[in-house]
Amino acid sequence: MSTAAKITLYLSPEDGLVALPAGPGSDWARTVLDLAGFEELHEGIHALALSDQETARRAVDTLHLTADRFGVRLDTSDHPFIGDAARHVARGLPGTWDLEMGNLRLDESDARGRLARAWSSPGSPLATATGSYLREMPAAAFLSDRAGRELVLADAPWNRGSIVVGAIAPHLGFLALDVHRPTSVAALTVPSALQQITRELLPSYDRALVEGHRRMLDTVLNGIREAQASGKRPDLLPLAVGVQEHVPYLIQHVRTAGTRQLSEQSTTALNRAEEMLGAGIPTDEQETARVLKGWLDHGTRIANMIDTLDPYLADPPAPADTARGLPPAPPGPAAGPRPRR
Repeated sequence: MSTAAKITLYLSPEDGLVALPAGPGSDWARTVLDLAGFEELHEGIHALALSDQETARRAVDTLHLTADRFGVRLDTSDHPFIGDAARHVARGLPGTWDLEMGNLRLDESDARGRLARAWSSPGSPLATATGSYLREMPAAAFLSDRAGRELVLADAPWNRGSIVVGAIAPHLGFLALDVHRPTSVAALTVPSALQQITRELLPSYDRALVEGHRRMLDTVLNGIREAQASGKRPDLLPLAVGVQEHVPYLIQHVRTAGTRQLSEQSTTALNRAEEMLGAGIPTDEQETARVLKGWLDHGTRIANMIDTLDPYLADPPAPADTARGLPPAPPGPAAGPRPRR
């Protein structure tokens, strides 16, 4: 039997032997890994613990025999597995971050769909990686926290051993906004990556999120005004979705940003806005008018509070600064030490 499937093996200090199936016959590759006793983690990525050497040896022997029988090619990579670097980054960042791996070599890859929301300046490391080197990237690691932020880590194909870290937009609509886009970084070591993430990437990401939610809230508020002026019963569902998507994030930002304690009046306004968001969609016209007015009043108040707290939102984004990006254009191979992970 001959297939176009391939399995690439990585040695991981934490996961043991990590296997990434690839190719149009990837289902055969996954079957081979299952028969050999590998545990599937996510998107076909499998792992084999090496703590029991005899069991691991038998599993590897079975893997070679079964792969040969099904015509699946086995390759061994001397690159570190990106999941190891991602774990170290997650542990070094403030707060709690969840890790999810993505296999970019599958025909149908959720990870590639998530990378379509990569959010960074043109010519920056992440934009270059996803725009010019996506086919050379075997896997990506996604880190998410409770604040709604999502980071992606991947190997930088243009410089053996370096990693790229950048931001993921909440949804595709954010990519079309004229906002200050988040910074992305490239680094040869995890400590260097952590330093750049905490000092540059996360602050710029938080700023972009606030700016994006604030601008999208304006669009929702304009939609509410149009609904009020139309004299017809509007479709409340899209308006409700917009309000519930953007207002809670901005409320949380008002509560946590800065060092000043909120006044009693501001706290009451935030609490009332949350109560209004928790109300169901009405069915009669009188209640509809009341809900629309509540959304408009509370949304406008939150927008004004954000503008007072973050006056920079009125500033237009500066031209993209790619001088610090690695690389500004698709570069050739670069020599350098491999990262400590």
